[in-house]
Amino acid sequence: MTLRKVFLTALVLAVVAVPMTSYATVTRLIGLGGSETNYIVRDAYNPTVWPQLIKHYGMQAGLEAYGGSAPYGLHKAYVNFDFGSEASVLQLAVDNLNHRNYGMLAGAQLAGLDAVDGGYNKLNVTYGRPMGAVLVGLGLHYAGKTYVTDSDGGDIDDSYGEFGLLLGLTALEDKLDVSLGFRSGSYTVDHGGSTLAEADGASDIMLAGRYWHMANDEYTIVPSLAIGMHTDNAKLGDASHEYSTSTFRLGLGNNWTPKENLLVISEIGLRSMGETFKPDGGDETTDSQSDLFWRVGVESMLFQWLWGRFGAERDWRGVTEESELGKPEYSSSVTDLYVGATMRWNRFQGDVTLHPSFFGYGPNFLSGYDDMIFTRASLKINFDKE
Repeated sequence: MTLRKVFLTALVLAVVAVPMTSYATVTRLIGLGGSETNYIVRDAYNPTVWPQLIKHYGMQAGLEAYGGSAPYGLHKAYVNFDFGSEASVLQLAVDNLNHRNYGMLAGAQLAGLDAVDGGYNKLNVTYGRPMGAVLVGLGLHYAGKTYVTDSDGGDIDDSYGEFGLLLGLTALEDKLDVSLGFRSGSYTVDHGGSTLAEADGASDIMLAGRYWHMANDEYTIVPSLAIGMHTDNAKLGDASHEYSTSTFRLGLGNNWTPKENLLVISEIGLRSMGETFKPDGGDETTDSQSDLFWRVGVESMLFQWLWGRFGAERDWRGVTEESELGKPEYSSSVTDLYVGATMRWNRFQGDVTLHPSFFGYGPNFLSGYDDMIFTRASLKINFDKE
């Protein structure tokens, strides 16, 4: 067993989870110090973890694009509908996902369904509104795919689906943010009337919270906590296998605004992840990982139309894995650096995070190096802006 599924679960919780500005994106958050900056920065992207905060961001639409070594692709499109200052905001979004959150143990059996064009696209609906002195929010998502055919006598009937629910609450004069999330999944791989694989209990539960303590007009302390449990049991033929992960995250961050249009953030914390696998008729094995992490980020206005930012995050990581050869233990440190920018023109805003190769080779017309300039790019239209 490896910890790859644990890493994926942690990422989902961080990204599964407001104002320095009300027109920012996931590209901005990552540029300030990685995806988990979500826990310590107020931002328009935060409703992915705190659905109630969508109330602060009405009448806007946007696109998200990113890629690793592959060319860019548009991975998200969304639009917000504002029903009035004292009413509610509704967001509709589509995520063009190429992965599923369940079926790790049935990867070989689900490979045919994975290869079907279209990916596991996710439809998201997020709703937030005030109720007295608090904000409440609701997030729903659905993703799925099916493939049915009897060509060449194949008689194939494969299907996958997942449904998620996220509840949020902001209280105590906007100082406390809390969210509770649930997700469940199902899949079936049926070939020639025989069930090759099916989900035998696939679900997630996530709880996250943070508190904004304003020490003074310039400095805010932000403690945060997140826990999650992921189950992905599978039945492969007559064999039943059990798989689960758990995550815990505790952080202490701050927002410092020493002058207008300048934000400095930092965070230190602990993160632990555990993975358990029990094969049918076999012995249970467990892997674990513990991280001590910190992050820093700076964002400042350079010109009226241009903002610059950079961030860094570092993990000191200890891992213990079970295997047939014993129980290896190892430690490592991982550092990620980010540089990004925001460009604004009237109602439009573009956010980018630069690819590391850009700093080594420069623009293509100077070096001839054929690689992407940006790892992430976001475009937003703010219809509230005059």
